[in-house]
Amino acid sequence: MMTEAGKAKIRDLISTEFTTMKIGNGGDSTNPMALDLDIPLTSTTAVRVTSGQSAVDFKGTFTGGAISGQTIKEMGIFNASGVMLGRVNFSSVGPFTSTDTIEVIFTVEVE
Repeated sequence: MMTEAGKAKIRDLISTEFTTMKIGNGGDSTNPMALDLDIPLTSTTAVRVTSGQSAVDFKGTFTGGAISGQTIKEMGIFNASGVMLGRVNFSSVGPFTSTDTIEVIFTVEVE
């Protein structure tokens, strides 16, 4: 059993340590030993929003040239040293134009 206070502490540690969100157009790998996205395209500083006692939402906004002509199929959360906390693969979204803006949300919940 993990206490609610313990869950909140882990949530806080995760939300301060992992600050970068990457998106990519790979998406085939589910290997837990992966060090990066399959095909990373760009990254941004993730905005962290606490959502409950044991969860944190990471939000990233991507615009313009970095996503122009691309489809997005994967995203991940990283720390400043490039260590990946987690990744998500999904059905492709896009392609985008140079005037498009997308917001991506990655939720981590401590159970």
